Order: sequence, then C-alpha cells, then structure tokens
Amino acid sequence: MQIHHALVHLITLGMVISSALMIWKGLIIMTGSESPLVVVLSESMELGFERGREIPIVHRVIEVHERRDNAQVDFLTKGDNNPMDDRILYTHGQLWLQQHHIMGRAIGYLPKAGWVTLVMTEKPVIKAVCAAVIKSTLTQPHNHHHLLAASPSLLAAVLHRLSPLPSTALAFFRSLPPPHPLDASLALLRLLAPHPRHHPTARSLLRDLSLRHPLSSPLLLPSLLADPHLPSWLLLLLSQSARPHDALRVFDHMRAREVVPDAHASSALLTALAKSRMTATARKVFDQMTRAGVAMNTHVYNAMLHVCLKAGDAALAESLMTRMDAAGVPLDRFSFNTVIALYCRKGMQYEAMCVRERMENQGVKADVVTWNSLIHGLCKERRVKEASQLLREMAMAGVAPDHVTYTTLVDGYCRAGDLEEAVKLRGEMEAMGMLPGVATYNAILRKLCEDGKMKEVNVLLNEMDERKVQADHVTCNTLINAYCKRGDMTSALKVKRRMMESGLQLDQFTYKALVHGFCKAKELDEAKEALFEMMGAGFSPNYSVLSWIVDGLCNKNNAVAVLAIPDELMKRGFPPDKAVYRSLIRRLCKKGFIDLAGNVFNEMQGKGLEADCLVYATLACAYLTAGKPVAALDILNEMAKKQLYITPQIYNCMCTSYADEKGSLNMLWVHAIERGLITKSVYKVMHQARMKSSNPATNQAANLQVMGCFNSKPNNAGAIRRRHGRVEVDALEDYLPLLFSA
Repeated sequence: MQIHHALVHLITLGMVISSALMIWKGLIIMTGSESPLVVVLSESMELGFERGREIPIVHRVIEVHERRDNAQVDFLTKGDNNPMDDRILYTHGQLWLQQHHIMGRAIGYLPKAGWVTLVMTEKPVIKAVCAAVIKSTLTQPHNHHHLLAASPSLLAAVLHRLSPLPSTALAFFRSLPPPHPLDASLALLRLLAPHPRHHPTARSLLRDLSLRHPLSSPLLLPSLLADPHLPSWLLLLLSQSARPHDALRVFDHMRAREVVPDAHASSALLTALAKSRMTATARKVFDQMTRAGVAMNTHVYNAMLHVCLKAGDAALAESLMTRMDAAGVPLDRFSFNTVIALYCRKGMQYEAMCVRERMENQGVKADVVTWNSLIHGLCKERRVKEASQLLREMAMAGVAPDHVTYTTLVDGYCRAGDLEEAVKLRGEMEAMGMLPGVATYNAILRKLCEDGKMKEVNVLLNEMDERKVQADHVTCNTLINAYCKRGDMTSALKVKRRMMESGLQLDQFTYKALVHGFCKAKELDEAKEALFEMMGAGFSPNYSVLSWIVDGLCNKNNAVAVLAIPDELMKRGFPPDKAVYRSLIRRLCKKGFIDLAGNVFNEMQGKGLEADCLVYATLACAYLTAGKPVAALDILNEMAKKQLYITPQIYNCMCTSYADEKGSLNMLWVHAIERGLITKSVYKVMHQARMKSSNPATNQAANLQVMGCFNSKPNNAGAIRRRHGRVEVDALEDYLPLLFSA
C-alpha cells in the first residue's frame, strides 16, 4: 500500500512538472524568445519594474544606430532608475548591443509575481521547508502535517517571513492539510488584516477559528486586540452567530483597552441582544458605546430602536428619535417602521398614525410593512372597519397588499365575530392571485370551532388538503382544543395521532387541551396520563393544568386522592417541585379543602421545599374564609419571621383568585399591613386600582390612612380599627392612602 501511495505521488509530481514544461515551451513558441518570462532582480527599472538585486535583467532601449555599410542595427540600453547607460555592463570595449544580444521584448508585467522566486532565493529557511514538504509528500503523504503540528512556531515563522506577500502566504497556508495550528492561523490572520482585498478571506478565517477555539477567552483575546480590524470583526462575527455572551465579553475587553468598535459591529451586538431578549443589557451597552465614542449612525440607532420594540419601551424609543434629530442622524424606513410597530403593539394607535404622517412629510414612503403594522394594531383592538379603511388608503397610495395584509384582516374580522366579512376578504385575496396560506385558514378555523360549526370545519380541512396546504401546530391545536371542549376525546386523540404521524411535535398547548378535555369528560386517569406525558416531554404543568385535575377529583368526592399526586409523580420519575405543591395548595384552598391544603403544605416542608409568599398568602386567606383567624395569623407571623413580603404580582394574583371573597381578602391586607408585609409598590397598585373604580362615593368611604406600614418598619405599624364602616390607622409619621372596600 505504501508503494502504491508513493507511485501515485510520483506520477502526480511528474504530471505537474510535465505540465509546467509544456506551458513554458508553448510560451517560447508564442513569443519567439527563449526567456518568455523574466523575474526583475534589480531596482534599475523602477518605477516601471520593481525589486532588486545587482544584476540588470530588463532595460529600456534608449538609442538605435543603423550602420550604412551592412544595414546592421546596434542598440544602446539603460535602466530607467540608473544614472547612466549600460556601457559599463557590456564587455570591455563594447559600446553597442547587436541583435544577437537581444533575447526578447517586454510586452507586459505582473507586479509582485516574482517575489516567490526572490523569497526562495534570499530566504533559505523557506526553501528548506518547501523541500521538506515535497520530500515528505513523496515518501509519507502526511508527514509534513506532523512536522508542522509538532512545531507550529516554525510555520508561524515561515508566514512571518512571507508577510510582504500575503497572497503567497495564503496559498502556502492553504496547501497544508487541516487542522492548522492556532498560532499559525492567528499569524496569517494578522498578516492578511492590513490588506483590504484580503479582508473577506480574513473574516472567513476568523469565523472558522471562532468555531474551533474560544477566541473570546482572556487567554486568546488579547492577541487579537492589537490589530485595528480584528476586534470589530470578532465582535461582529460573534453577534451574528447568536453568541451574545461571547460578544459581550469581547466588547468588555475592547472597552478596557479603549478599543472602539465600528458602527457595523456595534449595531450587530445590539441586534443580537435584542433577539436574545437581553434588553436591559442592551441599554447598558448602548450607553457604554456612546461614552466610548462609537460613530452613532442610523444603523446603530435602528438596532437600539429594535431593542425598544422587544422591550415594549415606547418612552425610550421617543428619546432615541429626539437624539437622532438633535444629532442630525436621519431616520430611514426601518426606523419609522420599528417605532410604528412598537406603538401598535402598545395600543398607541394615534401615536403610530402621527409617526406615519411624519414619515410622509420627510419624504420616506410607507411600504407594505408600515401599512401591515397599522392594520394589525387596529385589528388587535377590534377596530376592523378602520383597518379596512387603511386597506383602501394603502391601495390608493400605490402599495400592493400581500398575504400578511389580508391574513391580518381576516383574523381581525374573525376575532370581531364577523365571519362573513372574513370569508369575503379571503375571496378578494384569491381574486388577486394570492392563495390563502395556513395562517389564513387557521384564523377561519378558529372562529368556526368557537361557533361549534364542525361540519364547516371539515369542509375547510378538505379544501386545505386539496390545495396542498400543510397543517401546522396551530391548526392541530385548534382542532384538538375544539374537540376537547365538546367532550369528543376520540376525535381529539385522532388529530393528535395524525399530528405525530406528520412529524409535528406536541407542544404544551396540545397537552393542556388534552388534560382539560379528559377532566371535562371525567376521565381522570387519562387526564393524569396526559399530565405525565406532558412532563415527560419536558413541559412543566402550570396552575391551570393541575387545577383541572384537582377539580375533577373534588367533583368525584375524592379530594383525598389529591394527596397522592406527588407520590404518583415521583413513581413516574418526575419529582414534584415547588410549583407543583404551590398549585395543589392554591386549588385546594380555593375549593375549600383547607385541611387537605395544610397536609400538602406540611408534606412540602417535610421534603425540604420552602414555600413562597404566594403559598403563605393563599393559606392565610383560606383560613380567614374558613373562620380560622388564629391559624391565619400564625401563617402571617411566619411570613414576617421569614421576611416574605407581598409584591404587586402576588397582590394582583390574590385579587384575581379571590375576587368573589373581598371580605376575607381585605382582612388579609389589614393583617398584612399590621405586620409590615406590604411593599411600597403594592400601595401604588392599590391606589391606581381604586382610582379606576366607577363609584367615587365608595372610594371616599373606603379610604384607609396608613402610616409606618412599610416592610422596612414592620414593628411601627399603627393600630388598625374599624369604625362607621371605615378602616382607620393611628398615624405615626406620614400618611399613605390605601384604598379598598371595607
């Protein structure tokens, strides 16, 4: 086998040499000269021909002398960069060159091409390396790889010697089999970076290195920061590769070394952070970019406006537009469309229309994205007639609606309950040559399922099948949910089976619909199997899912079976976590099974799981509802001991869960205030909720003056007492209005 490889390489080398010889002889025949290609070794012909040794090779004829006796032509030559003619280089006593001295005439030149010969001649180490590579190729095919891998510094040294010839260095590097040593790769990268025509190759090499080596690590990154191009390239590459954390690390190192990224890399980093929902970090990075002196152009501001869209921060977007105006940075179509989409998402339709008007005033024409955002915002608020008016204005402006436009309107009319108009729009869409896609069908299917028109649903499904419109997750989940609500679990399971056969993965919405359907059909064993399957697929059940199972067991007068759910989960290999126990306790409390809820609470603590504030607040409210104030106060005292404070999120959750038990809920807030368990932010939520009430008289009668009830001073709360239907507090310092019904 080794002889076979040697013969293959020998024949290949022979073919290369033969090809080169044939090309050389062909050039001799074409040019009529024995030296069709000549390497200029001196500087005598600069600037016309570059590079040098002390032997003149190509010179210019400066004088021609024709003899009258024999018509022989003599020539006198001179190098363009030499101070005198070439007679000092001729044979002693010779003043002219004859025809036989002339080997050929130069008809063109290739700058830098002769450097290969010069480097091989002047740098013996390079010649030795090349000879070793050729020799190893003929003897053992991959020996040169092991040679260079064993001494990557040698390869780096060779590349450094070739620094005047980036193309040659690149060709030499590519001739070696991968993987290449990291030091050599970095050396080539630094060699190519100063040459603009090699920038695409350098960026591609950097991309390959970033996939194989942690270039953002503190060990490798400093070697890249010295070059003016590489840091921004690396920052851009990592940002575009969806590696925001690595990109942030590079950005921090650049800031520490006062290296300013270019605008392209900066906008890419902000965009990557926006896509990763790291909006708070993006704001911080943008401020750091501003202080570092990044050239803030339209693209950088657009990336930050995209961050505002992801964060839903309209105020920051407005301030950015003001800064752009002040700095003279023009807003482009992307800028306007992003702000319009943000306003529409926030329900600020008037502001969105104002931005569109400004867009037109500044000569930026609204495109289909602009109109689609405005139409979607109106449809989301059920203002479908105004959305249809925008469709007509869109056509008058010369902008053709697309699939998104019609699908948005069809969905809007379906959500508004006008199925007839939705179907009419679908017909108009088809008349314009746009066949409805799966999203359009899904909107109509959802409305038909809501209305219980299952025959029409089947007709529409058959139409989708005829038109080769592939159903997606939304289609299947809509059908499964509709069948589950009707109690037709056979049809729901059939859709589930077809969904899996078509390669669609079941998601959390599929499992939730199945659990709800089985519970509604009083098939609790199947509901629990669907729950276990859901957890096996990696989805955690939320409060609603477990509530359906608890309700089903309670409706069968088998509430005690709820206590067995954690053990069943454990047997299936799903150890119950805090969220599972929280859901069980909350639902048992809501159903009035406070003693069972207490048992689950004790089991939870026995397994070392700490209950959170929502669990304690739920138990306390349930004890108050059950007429057990002592137990409720014990729970609240334990909350105070563990410093578990009621946040606005918990306050809103409790108000929603116990909206029909305001008496118990208000007593809970009173006792919580006594113990300093209410945070400052909750007072604002309470006040805002009371201001939205429709009965001012009730609001005034229900004012509660609270002092010293902050959680930072739990022991300084005033004594609360009831009098004439009002809840009053003895004031110690300032007063805070706390509003709820007595």
